[in-house]
Amino acid sequence: MAKVKVKLFGVLRMDTHLAEEELNIEKVSEIFPSLNRRIDEIFDENRKENPALEHPDPIEFKHIVLFINGERCKSKSHRLSDGDELWVLSPASGG
Repeated sequence: MAKVKVKLFGVLRMDTHLAEEELNIEKVSEIFPSLNRRIDEIFDENRKENPALEHPDPIEFKHIVLFINGERCKSKSHRLSDGDELWVLSPASGG
């Protein structure tokens, strides 16, 4: 297992109310179940204060842009190392 720091940015951070989390995982694919469990916990806490709050969609690899130590990751089977820093961003869109 690798101890990694995961940071969420942009719309993902605003929607999930989660900025940063430390996880013990081996591969990129393991990030999402762990993050989604934590987001569920935060949602349950926030829902007590705001019953109208809508649950955010689960985070999935195909819906995000992921960087590991500043480099874009394109494979959810990528193995992680202790101290890696992962940035989870929503894809850019324009108009």
